Amino acid sequence: MSKGTVAIALMCALTVAPVQGEIEKTAVPTDHGIEFLWWPKVAIPRGWKHDHEVSVVNYINMMYPEGETFADSPVVMYTRALYFEHGDSEKELAQAIADDHRGFLERYPDSKVAEVAATATGDGTRLQTFSFVPISKGNWELVAYGREPTFVLMFCLSARSSLALEQHRPAFQAMVRSYTSKN
Repeated sequence: MSKGTVAIALMCALTVAPVQGEIEKTAVPTDHGIEFLWWPKVAIPRGWKHDHEVSVVNYINMMYPEGETFADSPVVMYTRALYFEHGDSEKELAQAIADDHRGFLERYPDSKVAEVAATATGDGTRLQTFSFVPISKGNWELVAYGREPTFVLMFCLSARSSLALEQHRPAFQAMVRSYTSKN
Protein backbone atom coordinates (compact mmCIF):
# COMPACT_ATOMS: atom_id res chain seq x y z
CA MET A 1 0.00 0.00 0.00
CA SER A 2 1.39 3.42 -0.92
CA LYS A 3 1.88 6.21 1.65
CA GLY A 4 -0.99 8.15 0.04
CA THR A 5 -3.38 5.18 0.36
CA VAL A 6 -2.37 4.66 4.00
CA ALA A 7 -2.91 8.37 4.75
CA ILE A 8 -6.38 8.31 3.15
CA ALA A 9 -7.33 5.11 5.00
CA LEU A 10 -6.14 6.63 8.29
CA MET A 11 -8.11 9.84 7.67
CA CYS A 12 -11.26 7.83 6.92
CA ALA A 13 -10.82 5.74 10.05
CA LEU A 14 -10.40 8.86 12.16
CA THR A 15 -13.49 10.53 10.75
CA VAL A 16 -15.80 7.61 11.55
CA ALA A 17 -14.35 6.75 14.97
CA PRO A 18 -16.82 7.42 17.78
CA VAL A 19 -16.17 10.71 19.55
CA GLN A 20 -16.01 10.50 23.33
CA GLY A 21 -16.73 13.54 25.48
CA GLU A 22 -14.41 14.11 28.38
CA ILE A 23 -15.34 12.09 31.44
CA GLU A 24 -13.74 12.75 34.81
CA LYS A 25 -12.57 9.44 36.25
CA THR A 26 -11.66 9.04 39.90
CA ALA A 27 -10.68 5.94 41.86
CA VAL A 28 -11.57 6.15 45.56
CA PRO A 29 -10.33 3.65 48.14
CA THR A 30 -13.15 2.34 50.37
CA ASP A 31 -13.52 -0.30 53.08
CA HIS A 32 -14.60 -2.82 50.41
CA GLY A 33 -12.09 -1.98 47.69
CA ILE A 34 -11.66 0.67 45.03
CA GLU A 35 -14.78 2.52 43.85
CA PHE A 36 -14.72 4.21 40.46
CA LEU A 37 -16.49 7.54 40.04
CA TRP A 38 -17.30 8.90 36.59
CA TRP A 39 -18.98 12.12 35.62
CA PRO A 40 -19.11 14.38 32.59
CA LYS A 41 -16.42 17.06 32.74
CA VAL A 42 -18.23 20.39 33.02
CA ALA A 43 -17.37 23.93 34.04
CA ILE A 44 -18.78 25.06 37.36
CA PRO A 45 -21.18 27.93 36.56
CA ARG A 46 -20.45 31.40 37.89
CA GLY A 47 -21.83 31.77 41.41
CA TRP A 48 -21.73 28.01 42.05
CA LYS A 49 -19.22 25.75 43.75
CA HIS A 50 -18.26 22.09 43.50
CA ASP A 51 -18.35 20.02 46.70
CA HIS A 52 -15.77 17.24 46.35
CA GLU A 53 -16.63 15.47 49.61
CA VAL A 54 -20.37 15.34 48.89
CA SER A 55 -19.60 14.29 45.31
CA VAL A 56 -17.52 11.32 46.41
CA VAL A 57 -20.01 10.21 49.08
CA ASN A 58 -22.92 10.34 46.58
CA TYR A 59 -21.02 9.14 43.45
CA ILE A 60 -22.02 12.29 41.55
CA ASN A 61 -20.45 15.64 40.63
CA MET A 62 -22.32 17.87 43.11
CA MET A 63 -22.61 21.65 42.86
CA TYR A 64 -24.64 24.26 44.72
CA PRO A 65 -24.71 28.06 44.91
CA GLU A 66 -21.87 29.85 46.67
CA GLY A 67 -22.84 30.88 50.18
CA GLU A 68 -25.00 27.76 50.65
CA THR A 69 -24.27 24.37 52.16
CA PHE A 70 -25.28 21.09 50.56
CA ALA A 71 -27.72 20.30 53.38
CA ASP A 72 -29.45 23.68 53.34
CA SER A 73 -29.27 24.75 49.70
CA PRO A 74 -32.64 25.40 48.02
CA VAL A 75 -31.13 24.08 44.77
CA VAL A 76 -28.32 21.74 43.66
CA MET A 77 -26.95 20.55 40.34
CA TYR A 78 -25.14 17.33 39.65
CA THR A 79 -23.77 15.24 36.83
CA ARG A 80 -23.00 11.58 36.53
CA ALA A 81 -21.84 9.11 33.92
CA LEU A 82 -22.85 5.47 33.99
CA TYR A 83 -20.19 3.25 32.43
CA PHE A 84 -21.04 0.34 30.11
CA GLU A 85 -17.83 -1.29 28.87
CA HIS A 86 -19.48 -3.54 26.30
CA GLY A 87 -22.97 -2.13 26.38
CA ASP A 88 -25.06 -0.47 23.75
CA SER A 89 -25.22 3.09 25.10
CA GLU A 90 -28.29 3.87 22.98
CA LYS A 91 -30.21 0.98 24.55
CA GLU A 92 -28.69 1.73 27.97
CA LEU A 93 -29.80 5.39 27.66
CA ALA A 94 -33.42 4.38 27.11
CA GLN A 95 -33.22 2.01 30.08
CA ALA A 96 -31.59 4.64 32.32
CA ILE A 97 -34.33 7.16 31.50
CA ALA A 98 -37.06 4.59 32.20
CA ASP A 99 -35.41 3.53 35.48
CA ASP A 100 -34.96 7.14 36.59
CA HIS A 101 -38.61 7.97 35.88
CA ARG A 102 -39.82 4.82 37.61
CA GLY A 103 -37.70 5.55 40.71
CA PHE A 104 -38.99 9.11 40.95
CA LEU A 105 -42.61 8.01 40.59
CA GLU A 106 -42.15 5.24 43.16
CA ARG A 107 -40.88 7.79 45.70
CA TYR A 108 -43.49 10.41 44.77
CA PRO A 109 -46.44 8.57 43.15
CA ASP A 110 -48.62 11.62 42.62
CA SER A 111 -45.88 13.50 40.73
CA LYS A 112 -45.65 14.27 37.04
CA VAL A 113 -42.80 13.57 34.61
CA ALA A 114 -42.89 15.27 31.23
CA GLU A 115 -40.50 15.70 28.34
CA VAL A 116 -39.54 19.35 27.76
CA ALA A 117 -37.36 21.15 25.22
CA ALA A 118 -33.97 19.52 24.67
CA THR A 119 -30.90 20.99 26.38
CA ALA A 120 -27.84 21.58 24.18
CA THR A 121 -24.24 20.74 24.97
CA GLY A 122 -21.32 22.88 23.84
CA ASP A 123 -20.97 20.92 20.60
CA GLY A 124 -24.67 21.30 19.79
CA THR A 125 -25.77 17.81 20.83
CA ARG A 126 -29.39 18.05 21.94
CA LEU A 127 -29.99 16.06 25.12
CA GLN A 128 -33.41 14.60 25.84
CA THR A 129 -34.68 16.56 28.86
CA PHE A 130 -37.48 15.91 31.35
CA SER A 131 -39.11 17.88 34.13
CA PHE A 132 -40.06 16.15 37.35
CA VAL A 133 -42.83 17.98 39.21
CA PRO A 134 -43.93 16.90 42.69
CA ILE A 135 -47.56 17.37 43.66
CA SER A 136 -47.53 16.85 47.44
CA LYS A 137 -43.83 16.28 48.29
CA GLY A 138 -40.44 15.99 46.61
CA ASN A 139 -38.15 18.23 44.59
CA TRP A 140 -38.69 19.93 41.25
CA GLU A 141 -36.09 18.59 38.85
CA LEU A 142 -34.85 19.13 35.35
CA VAL A 143 -32.80 16.21 33.99
CA ALA A 144 -30.99 16.08 30.65
CA TYR A 145 -29.84 12.66 29.45
CA GLY A 146 -27.20 11.89 26.86
CA ARG A 147 -24.79 9.21 25.79
CA GLU A 148 -21.28 8.58 24.69
CA PRO A 149 -20.02 5.30 23.20
CA THR A 150 -19.50 3.71 26.63
CA PHE A 151 -21.37 6.07 28.97
CA VAL A 152 -24.89 7.23 29.73
CA LEU A 153 -24.81 10.85 30.93
CA MET A 154 -27.12 12.62 33.35
CA PHE A 155 -27.19 16.35 34.11
CA CYS A 156 -29.62 17.39 36.87
CA LEU A 157 -30.97 20.57 38.45
CA SER A 158 -32.92 19.79 41.64
CA ALA A 159 -34.79 22.44 43.62
CA ARG A 160 -37.05 22.66 46.64
CA SER A 161 -39.48 24.92 44.77
CA SER A 162 -40.53 25.66 41.21
CA LEU A 163 -39.35 29.26 41.68
CA ALA A 164 -35.83 28.11 42.66
CA LEU A 165 -35.76 25.77 39.66
CA GLU A 166 -36.66 28.58 37.26
CA GLN A 167 -34.22 31.03 38.87
CA HIS A 168 -31.34 28.60 38.38
CA ARG A 169 -32.28 27.20 34.98
CA PRO A 170 -29.73 29.50 33.22
CA ALA A 171 -26.92 28.07 35.41
CA PHE A 172 -28.08 24.55 34.53
CA GLN A 173 -28.08 25.37 30.82
CA ALA A 174 -24.60 26.93 31.13
CA MET A 175 -23.32 23.84 32.94
CA VAL A 176 -24.69 21.49 30.26
CA ARG A 177 -23.35 23.78 27.48
CA SER A 178 -19.87 23.52 29.01
CA TYR A 179 -19.83 19.77 28.22
CA THR A 180 -18.48 19.01 24.78
CA SER A 181 -17.02 16.07 22.92
CA LYS A 182 -13.24 15.92 22.63
CA ASN A 183 -12.03 16.72 19.15
